[in-house]
Amino acid sequence: MKKNWFEVSKEGLRQLQEGKSKDSILKELVQNAWDEDGVTFCNVNLHFLQGQLTAVVRDDAPEGFKELAHAFTLFAPTYKRLDPEKRGRFNIGEKQVLSMCKRAIIITTKGSIIFDETGRHRGRSKTNRGSTVTVSIRMKQSEFQSMLASAYTYLPPKGIRFEVNTDLIPYREPYKTVEAILPTEIQRQDKLAKTVRKTKVDIHQLRENRDEFTKPDKAYLYEMGLPICEIDCDYSVDVQQKIPLSIDRETVSQSYLKKIFTIVLNLTHDEISSRNVSEVWVREGMSTKEVSEEAVKSVVKTRYGDKVVVAAPGDALGKDKAIASGYKVVYGSEMSADEWSNIRDAEAIVSTREMFPMKSEESELVEIDENMERVAKLVQRIAMKGLSIHVAVSFRSWSGTMLAQYVNRHLTFNVGALGKDFFDPPICAGVIDLIIHEIGHEKGHHTEMAYHQCLSSMAGKLIEVALDDPNFFNSIYKGKFE
Repeated sequence: MKKNWFEVSKEGLRQLQEGKSKDSILKELVQNAWDEDGVTFCNVNLHFLQGQLTAVVRDDAPEGFKELAHAFTLFAPTYKRLDPEKRGRFNIGEKQVLSMCKRAIIITTKGSIIFDETGRHRGRSKTNRGSTVTVSIRMKQSEFQSMLASAYTYLPPKGIRFEVNTDLIPYREPYKTVEAILPTEIQRQDKLAKTVRKTKVDIHQLRENRDEFTKPDKAYLYEMGLPICEIDCDYSVDVQQKIPLSIDRETVSQSYLKKIFTIVLNLTHDEISSRNVSEVWVREGMSTKEVSEEAVKSVVKTRYGDKVVVAAPGDALGKDKAIASGYKVVYGSEMSADEWSNIRDAEAIVSTREMFPMKSEESELVEIDENMERVAKLVQRIAMKGLSIHVAVSFRSWSGTMLAQYVNRHLTFNVGALGKDFFDPPICAGVIDLIIHEIGHEKGHHTEMAYHQCLSSMAGKLIEVALDDPNFFNSIYKGKFE
């Protein structure tokens, strides 16, 4: 008699399942039912008594099990490998379940098989339609409760009536749906090969607890309605094709998850709040080439607001001007290289150097009027009275939002940004505020205490001057630009 090359130890296979969640038992049985062609009904009955679970899964697939021998043949060739929209592929799941059972019975249209302490043997029963699988497994009360609760998280396909005990688990309309190109697995030339394929991806909002068995929703990655793993996301995601998995069917690669997070981000970026904008899934979604420009800009706006710049290396003055103008300054270390690449491509954040360019030789000299002459004289008087220094003054025009620039005791007004009306009248709160603000840089940048002390000191001295010598300001209207 010809012997097989391999023998499989039921006890050894059972030991490999120790430590794994018992939830996978029910998932495997339901998967087999949902995968059969023509199925419209699937009922799960779970009963726990004195440390033993009895689970019965029934379906109405017209053919029942296509190959009854697959119930006990490891890695047998299966039609499911040819179809990316079928969940099975390794033909090992049923055997993993059976390895944990004290007893199991499979009844289908082609007959029945009984697994018990005496081994495996055929039964006489058969069904006219569909299959019934009954398994008995030792487990803890907590494991049973977890399995029961997990059943309520399943997302039954449209057209299949799915019941758990006496409860109907209805089809859930997705919150949003999109087509995406994702990696999958399919049999080609007698081997399971990785490929990419366009598929439908359903996004589901999380729900509050519905009854005594369920807790508030966790976010899961689903494969055609069955949970694969919990994910760190604000939504659950149901991929309508095979997800590339390890043989334990519980491990998804990080690169695949990043693609999933990007899909969610592209669909929901306008719903993200400041509370969750820095969560891992958003950051991961922001770091792929598939992220949309709209999503990148939306995340940046939510995270940093409308006024944000990135600190250009060596641009201390630009950073200082940004802070003074109410901008949030972002530094390179706050995001990954991939995130910054996408931000640059989307032009979502400009640099301090772009937003607050230094006055250059390309700036244009502006012809001054009498109001500007008086402002120049006011600058010089304030500088002398407040800091005992002489300050040169000029009026130019250059691109950007920088209103003025103080460098080496030279104050230059950017008339292009201010407009000539800014200097009319020449002595007013706005003009004096800008003059003091700029001259204060004689002592430091906006973030330095010395700068702020300088501002308050000059303000105090100007109040004293105004009280002691009213002509300090009035005489400016009589003088000429010097």
